[in-house]
Amino acid sequence: MTYDDVKKQGAKAHKKRSRMKNWEDRKERSKHTRDEIVELEQKLDEFKEEDGIPEALPEYFDQLPLCQRTQLGLERGNFKKLTTIQQESLLYTLTGRDVLGAAKTGSGKTLCFIIPTLERLHMEKWGTEDGVGAMILSPTRELALQIFKILQVVGYKHTFSAALLTGGRDVKEERKRLHAISIIVGTPGRILQHLSETSNITTDNLQLLVMDEADRLLDMGFRDTINGILDSLPTNRQTLLFSATQTKDVKMLADMSLKDPSSSPPMPLPSRPPHRACARTSWSSSFTAS
Repeated sequence: MTYDDVKKQGAKAHKKRSRMKNWEDRKERSKHTRDEIVELEQKLDEFKEEDGIPEALPEYFDQLPLCQRTQLGLERGNFKKLTTIQQESLLYTLTGRDVLGAAKTGSGKTLCFIIPTLERLHMEKWGTEDGVGAMILSPTRELALQIFKILQVVGYKHTFSAALLTGGRDVKEERKRLHAISIIVGTPGRILQHLSETSNITTDNLQLLVMDEADRLLDMGFRDTINGILDSLPTNRQTLLFSATQTKDVKMLADMSLKDPSSSPPMPLPSRPPHRACARTSWSSSFTAS
């Protein structure tokens, strides 16, 4: 056997050991993920069974029942202390309830739907073959970009694929990769365009719909567009709706898109809303920017 033969055999053996190690590492990570999901489900079930929210609301993100990947993302973004809207809504959104939140820009509301989005798909072990798992509607491309950037920061340890769909971008290029997208962030017009024209986009299994700044969405004339999007989505989903003002139009949109909105008491936060009911949260002028 020549030196080159020995060298080739050594290289093959090294590759085999590397593959075996990678396989063992993947199995260990998979087991850790399964164990973590079971633990998170138990914590969330305990909250569902409680009579109302805890008297002492969590003050910091590490006090919430979140997976390690999301916690690492929050640390990366230097998100530590919860704002009022985050304290009042996250425990509800994490347990799968629909939420109508009244919150102004700068209140930290973006994390109120970014965190549940990541957690919901993580708990469902979402993969590219499952189609679009979450959709976030924004009134403007600038706001959609801000949301997308926060999603990239907090979700950097997750393996979900995400797409930013707004006007002014190449539709054909967007269309090429939508078959493998798990999270969509965008403006209503462009999203409805893809739902109508792109055959390889699947929303049959959609878990969560977010409408951010709903009052602006309606003021900017997106009512019919939103109706078109809602018609394309499954009804057995979780829906989160955030608005700076509670107008009649916003209430009509909530009645159309949220589960059991009539069963929710008026603001402030109800002591124990029914499962998947619309939990209404309030805002004040003391919010700090996230």
